[in-house]
Amino acid sequence: MISDEKQKYDSKGYLLYEGFYTNSLAQSIKEEARRVIHEEDDERKILEKSGVARSFFSPENNSDLFYRLNREKNMLRLAKELLGGEVYTHQTKINIKHALIGDVWEWHQDFIFWAKDDGMPAPNVLTAMVFLDDVTEFNGPLMIIPGSHQMGMLQETQKAASNHDKEWNEKYVNTKSYLSALSADLKYTLGQQEILGMAEKRGIVSAKGKAGSVLFFHGNLFHASPNNLSPWDRYVYLITYNRVDNQPDFPKNPRPAFLANRDFTPLEAMEMAYPVVSPEVCQPDIQYPISR
Repeated sequence: MISDEKQKYDSKGYLLYEGFYTNSLAQSIKEEARRVIHEEDDERKILEKSGVARSFFSPENNSDLFYRLNREKNMLRLAKELLGGEVYTHQTKINIKHALIGDVWEWHQDFIFWAKDDGMPAPNVLTAMVFLDDVTEFNGPLMIIPGSHQMGMLQETQKAASNHDKEWNEKYVNTKSYLSALSADLKYTLGQQEILGMAEKRGIVSAKGKAGSVLFFHGNLFHASPNNLSPWDRYVYLITYNRVDNQPDFPKNPRPAFLANRDFTPLEAMEMAYPVVSPEVCQPDIQYPISR
């Protein structure tokens, strides 16, 4: 890793690599994602208000491809260098924004969920988002505020339960305590004043790129994504790498292991059985709007 890239990550809170993986590999991962979601109908599948799949957690439990992708040598090396130590996967998931009906993810920080719900002590954690489709301005790209991670974890107020449009969805969200951290109505969100204050200073960026691109972002980075009103799906795969010396001190009644991994064994690099692109040939796309 070029030290300048690490400095950019520390300053901005993210790095976006266009074409980190080949389009053919991204399509193979997407097809595997569809297979796993279709074949495995258990509590790891989280539903939208419309009833379609929103997320699927820990697909590596049923897929050698995802198991290897979590350990792919180029991505793992970057995660270790950005975090400054050995890592394990705290959480993995496939997120889907289906064409025309894909729902929002409200403005939030990730680390607050891992700190309050899992007992993670420090934000020595990042997420690598692998684009499995082309992500454009139309199909619900991730919106981020550069440098917002430097605010630290804000003491966001837990939201009261909201009324959903469909009675079944309200009952569904209430079946498990952890679903309020995974549905469109998130448990911890950022307030307008916090978002406005940072956006006026640093602007808002949409993380867009071709299938195979990878976004690395800090656990305290402000981010959100809008509805997908386009006729194109938006599949992404997210791997949350936590430093091994940052193991959670789990509460008495912890969340399921598919949401908060209990295996802290340092990951060892593996080769993919598919052609990949070395990140050395991909310069991180760091373009920001002019601050107001």
